[in-house]
Amino acid sequence: MAIQIQFEGFINEVKAFDWGTVYDVAHTQFTKGHQGDWEVAGKDYFSVIGDPGFEKDQRVSITGRMKTKRYDKRDGTKGVKLEVRAEEIKLVPKGSKNEDKVGHAAVNAVWDVTPVPINESAPF
Repeated sequence: MAIQIQFEGFINEVKAFDWGTVYDVAHTQFTKGHQGDWEVAGKDYFSVIGDPGFEKDQRVSITGRMKTKRYDKRDGTKGVKLEVRAEEIKLVPKGSKNEDKVGHAAVNAVWDVTPVPINESAPF
Protein backbone atom coordinates (compact mmCIF):
# COMPACT_ATOMS: atom_id res chain seq x y z
CA MET A 1 0.00 0.00 0.00
CA ALA A 2 1.37 3.40 -0.96
CA ILE A 3 1.37 6.44 1.30
CA GLN A 4 -1.12 9.10 0.17
CA ILE A 5 0.19 12.65 0.46
CA GLN A 6 -1.18 16.13 -0.18
CA PHE A 7 0.87 19.31 0.15
CA GLU A 8 1.60 22.71 -1.34
CA GLY A 9 4.99 23.94 -2.39
CA PHE A 10 7.03 25.90 -4.89
CA ILE A 11 8.60 24.35 -7.97
CA ASN A 12 12.39 24.80 -7.84
CA GLU A 13 13.29 22.96 -11.03
CA VAL A 14 11.60 21.22 -13.97
CA LYS A 15 13.18 18.27 -15.77
CA ALA A 16 11.50 16.84 -18.88
CA PHE A 17 12.18 13.26 -19.99
CA ASP A 18 10.71 10.99 -22.66
CA TRP A 19 8.81 9.07 -19.94
CA GLY A 20 7.49 12.11 -18.02
CA THR A 21 8.24 15.33 -16.16
CA VAL A 22 9.98 15.61 -12.77
CA TYR A 23 9.39 18.67 -10.63
CA ASP A 24 11.65 19.45 -7.65
CA VAL A 25 9.20 20.94 -5.14
CA ALA A 26 10.00 22.60 -1.79
CA HIS A 27 7.46 22.52 1.06
CA THR A 28 8.07 24.79 4.08
CA GLN A 29 7.50 23.51 7.63
CA PHE A 30 6.47 25.89 10.43
CA THR A 31 6.73 25.60 14.22
CA LYS A 32 5.64 27.84 17.05
CA GLY A 33 8.59 29.71 18.61
CA HIS A 34 9.22 30.71 22.22
CA GLN A 35 7.44 34.05 21.71
CA GLY A 36 4.35 32.34 20.25
CA ASP A 37 5.21 33.42 16.70
CA TRP A 38 5.31 30.96 13.82
CA GLU A 39 8.82 30.36 12.48
CA VAL A 40 10.20 28.37 9.57
CA ALA A 41 11.38 25.04 11.00
CA GLY A 42 12.77 23.64 7.77
CA LYS A 43 11.89 22.51 4.31
CA ASP A 44 11.04 19.21 2.73
CA TYR A 45 12.14 18.62 -0.84
CA PHE A 46 10.24 16.21 -3.04
CA SER A 47 10.77 14.93 -6.57
CA VAL A 48 7.29 14.96 -8.08
CA ILE A 49 6.61 12.92 -11.21
CA GLY A 50 3.63 14.30 -13.09
CA ASP A 51 2.17 15.67 -16.26
CA PRO A 52 3.97 18.52 -18.04
CA GLY A 53 2.67 22.08 -17.99
CA PHE A 54 4.09 23.72 -14.87
CA GLU A 55 7.05 26.08 -14.55
CA LYS A 56 9.76 27.01 -12.08
CA ASP A 57 8.66 29.29 -9.17
CA GLN A 58 4.98 28.39 -9.50
CA ARG A 59 3.10 27.50 -6.31
CA VAL A 60 1.32 24.19 -6.72
CA SER A 61 -0.94 21.85 -4.76
CA ILE A 62 -0.02 18.20 -5.16
CA THR A 63 -1.94 15.03 -4.36
CA GLY A 64 -0.28 11.70 -4.95
CA ARG A 65 1.51 8.62 -3.65
CA MET A 66 4.83 8.94 -1.83
CA LYS A 67 7.66 6.47 -2.27
CA THR A 68 11.20 6.39 -0.92
CA LYS A 69 14.18 5.59 -3.08
CA ARG A 70 17.58 4.58 -1.77
CA TYR A 71 20.67 5.52 -3.72
CA ASP A 72 24.45 5.70 -3.45
CA LYS A 73 25.83 9.22 -3.07
CA ARG A 74 28.99 10.33 -4.84
CA ASP A 75 30.90 10.15 -1.55
CA GLY A 76 29.95 6.46 -1.19
CA THR A 77 27.36 6.91 1.56
CA LYS A 78 23.73 5.88 1.22
CA GLY A 79 20.96 8.41 0.62
CA VAL A 80 17.17 8.40 0.68
CA LYS A 81 15.07 10.40 -1.76
CA LEU A 82 11.38 11.27 -1.30
CA GLU A 83 9.49 10.81 -4.55
CA VAL A 84 5.83 11.57 -5.22
CA ARG A 85 3.90 10.08 -8.11
CA ALA A 86 1.36 12.84 -8.67
CA GLU A 87 -2.27 11.95 -9.18
CA GLU A 88 -3.15 15.65 -9.41
CA ILE A 89 -1.14 18.86 -9.65
CA LYS A 90 -2.99 22.17 -9.48
CA LEU A 91 -1.68 25.69 -9.69
CA VAL A 92 -2.37 27.70 -6.52
CA PRO A 93 -3.47 31.10 -7.83
CA LYS A 94 -2.01 34.25 -6.32
CA GLY A 95 -4.36 35.75 -3.77
CA SER A 96 -5.95 32.38 -2.99
CA LYS A 97 -7.23 31.68 0.51
CA ASN A 98 -3.95 29.90 1.39
CA GLU A 99 -1.65 32.64 0.11
CA ASP A 100 0.67 34.19 2.70
CA LYS A 101 -0.86 32.37 5.67
CA VAL A 102 1.31 30.83 8.36
CA GLY A 103 0.74 28.86 11.52
CA HIS A 104 -2.81 27.92 12.49
CA ALA A 105 -4.23 30.01 9.63
CA ALA A 106 -2.23 27.97 7.11
CA VAL A 107 -3.22 24.66 8.72
CA ASN A 108 -6.87 25.69 8.87
CA ALA A 109 -6.75 26.74 5.21
CA VAL A 110 -5.22 23.44 4.12
CA TRP A 111 -7.60 21.31 6.20
CA ASP A 112 -10.53 23.64 5.51
CA VAL A 113 -11.26 24.06 9.22
CA THR A 114 -13.81 26.76 9.96
CA PRO A 115 -14.13 27.86 13.59
CA VAL A 116 -17.64 27.31 14.94
CA PRO A 117 -18.94 30.03 17.26
CA ILE A 118 -20.06 28.99 20.72
CA ASN A 119 -23.83 29.02 21.14
CA GLU A 120 -24.34 30.62 24.56
CA SER A 121 -28.05 29.74 24.54
CA ALA A 122 -27.50 25.99 24.20
CA PRO A 123 -29.72 24.02 26.62
CA PHE A 124 -26.84 22.00 28.12
